[in-house]
Amino acid sequence: MIEIKGISKTYDSIVAVANLDMMIQPGRIYGFLGPNGAGKTTAIRMLMNIIIPDEGSILFEGGDQRPPANKIGYLPEERGLYQKISVFETLQYFAHLRSVPHPNDKIKAYLQRFDLGTRLQSKVSELSKGNQQKLQFINTILHDPQYIVLDEPFSGLDPVNQLLLKEILEELKQAGKTIIFSSHQMDQVEKLCDDVALINHGQLVTAGELKTIMQSEGVQRLQVTPVNAKDLTHQCFSAFNSERTNGSVFIEIDGHSKQDIIATLNKSMDLKSVKLAEPSLEEIFIHLVQGSQS
Repeated sequence: MIEIKGISKTYDSIVAVANLDMMIQPGRIYGFLGPNGAGKTTAIRMLMNIIIPDEGSILFEGGDQRPPANKIGYLPEERGLYQKISVFETLQYFAHLRSVPHPNDKIKAYLQRFDLGTRLQSKVSELSKGNQQKLQFINTILHDPQYIVLDEPFSGLDPVNQLLLKEILEELKQAGKTIIFSSHQMDQVEKLCDDVALINHGQLVTAGELKTIMQSEGVQRLQVTPVNAKDLTHQCFSAFNSERTNGSVFIEIDGHSKQDIIATLNKSMDLKSVKLAEPSLEEIFIHLVQGSQS
C-alpha cells in the first residue's frame, strides 16, 4: 500500500499541489487524473522522490523508506533515452543497471510484442515518437518491478498500441503489480482503472473506487430516441434540462421521476427507446469541478 498524506508543493507564488491525500491499494490500477497543468506530474515526481514535498509524507507499506530502485518502474512524461545508441543496447544497459539476470531473451520478446523486433540495431533517434514511447515503456517494466508509475503513458501511441499497452497493464495487474498512472485522457482511464483520484489546480476533487464514483457522482440521464427524427426538436423537451446529440435526446432526471418524463413524452410522440445513460468519467469530472467553483 502507498499512502500519500497531505503533500503540498509551491513554486514561488504558484501552488502546484495542495494538501493532497491518496491511498493506493496493492495489486490495483490507480488512475491519477486531471487536465493539463492540474499538478499530476508534480505529484508523480514527489511520489518518485525526484522532488521533495514542502509538506506532508509518502509512505510505502506503512514506512517512509522507499522500496529499492529495482522494485519500482517509472515512465516519465519526458523521454529520457540515450539517442545515439541502439534499441537493443539501450535495454541491455538499463537491464544491467537493475541486475536483470539473462535479459537478452526477455528484451527480444518485449520488442517483438511491441512490433520493434526488426529495430534492434536502430538508433533510438531513428525511432518515431510512438516507438520511442514503446521502448521507454519496455524499459519501465523489463526488471519486473512491484510498483509501476507511469506519467501520461498513452502519449504518442496510436489506437492499436494503446490497446496493446492496456492489455499488458492488465496482465501486470493480474500478476499482483501496483500500477499508478497519470493521464488527461479520461476515456482510457475509465476502461482500465480500479481506483481514481481527480485533481484540478493542484487540489483533490474526489478519490476512490471508480465504480463507486461513477454511481454516486454522475448526473443521471435518460437517453430518449423518438421513432420519428423530426420529434428530436419537439417543444416538449424544453420542460427538461436536455441536450440533443447523435439521434437521441439526453434528459437529466434530477427533479423529475423517470415515469413522469416518459409519460410526458408519450403524450407527444412515439418512442423508439428509452434507457438510462451512464455518464462518462469526463462528464463527472466537469460536473464536480463546476460544483466546487459555484
